[in-house]
Amino acid sequence: MALEQARAFASDLLVVPWDEERLSRAALEVTTALLALSPRVAWNGPAPLGVLASWRLHTGLWWVDAAGLGEETTLARRLLATARRTGFGPPRVGLADAAITAYAATFPRFAGFPARRMLVVPPGRDAEFLAPYPLGLLDLDEDLGETFHALGLKTVGQIAALEEGEVEARFGPPGLAAHRLARGLDTRGPTAPRDDAVPAASCDLGSPVATTEPLLFVLRGALDSLGASLRGLGLVAREVAIALTLDDGSVAEKAVRPARPTSHEGALFDHCRGALEGWTLEEPVTALAVRAVVTAPASGEQGNLLAPRWADPAALEAAFDRIRTREGGDAVAIPETRDGHLPEDEGAWRTGGRPSGHASAAVGLQAVGATHAVAAPVEPVAQQAALRLLAEPEPVRVRLARAGLEAFLHAETWHDVTAWSGPERLVPRWWRGESHHGARDYYTARTRNGTLWLLFRRAKDWRLAGWWD
Repeated sequence: MALEQARAFASDLLVVPWDEERLSRAALEVTTALLALSPRVAWNGPAPLGVLASWRLHTGLWWVDAAGLGEETTLARRLLATARRTGFGPPRVGLADAAITAYAATFPRFAGFPARRMLVVPPGRDAEFLAPYPLGLLDLDEDLGETFHALGLKTVGQIAALEEGEVEARFGPPGLAAHRLARGLDTRGPTAPRDDAVPAASCDLGSPVATTEPLLFVLRGALDSLGASLRGLGLVAREVAIALTLDDGSVAEKAVRPARPTSHEGALFDHCRGALEGWTLEEPVTALAVRAVVTAPASGEQGNLLAPRWADPAALEAAFDRIRTREGGDAVAIPETRDGHLPEDEGAWRTGGRPSGHASAAVGLQAVGATHAVAAPVEPVAQQAALRLLAEPEPVRVRLARAGLEAFLHAETWHDVTAWSGPERLVPRWWRGESHHGARDYYTARTRNGTLWLLFRRAKDWRLAGWWD
């Protein structure tokens, strides 16, 4: 509704300016997450309004190429779970032969189904499924929509029942396009040509991106998908091409040649990041694609240096020495347990030393950049987890219910709490003369994505202290 109408309903209405840059950043985060499930993902921008505006639940619409990716129901569940983990709102997933049918499947009640988060339309049933939907689904232009309404045409099925030649003769190309959509014939979605002989991954950014930072975020997701494709084919990449589609429609491409053929995402990202950061572009970027131009059979199994089954102390120490040489002596940190009753006193990261064994060295490397850590936190956290404490506790808003902690707001995102424990009252180091007025009540809270957080309350002031990783 208009702003004036909204103020009539709520005099204390808070008006938040539309932030296109923030929307684009959030869309890139979702796109990158979906790239883990499909090598071709396209953000269609905010979902079209049309007549569906009054019951539209979407803040954005993504097309995901599902061809050849296994059993449909399993894929739909994985898409739904991945979208949920991004935390940007309740997602809905539709899976069908055509893009418009998949989109319609996110509004199942208009086809006689109860509201669902996930719906799979059987193959070959697109036109039948679309028939009961109103014409707003087709996102018609105003003139054509008024013409159809004047003729008594109200549903997608009524449009599909018309004869194609008559529709084209009477309503021209727009009418023919609407007729094809009504029959479930849709060319939208990721349209990159499929060539299984050349592993590739691509995504449309939705809106032009002028800086490299968000491109690096998407590049990592694309290389994760590319690496998985290479390993699935038993290949390694000798040369990788990065193709950027620019705002003027042109394509800029750069070749990256790793020192050794590899399918490891981290190694590919290190090489491609350097190429991307030094790339001068005259236009903003609208799409990114990576493909393996030159491949070779994998000569042997590749593994994660920090995984327990790949424990090689000599190789691990050599890798750490290379990191120290390049980044400095304190680039590798080792967790150290200490005796203290406050969370910030229970552990720390020791830099500049040598790891005494594979396990502790692995945890230390993962913790580079953390302020504090506890190497062995108490239950219910797994013993391998480390408590990441913020340099300064950050204020949060907490929503309480009869059962206690229900949710908290941090970084402009509400986190729903599924389990919590506390309070545990801890006072400062009184034996050092620190005032008792700084006593804190600590709580642990697990959210829907499985993260375990550490919060504390002092009087009515709630703060986020950190989380277990």
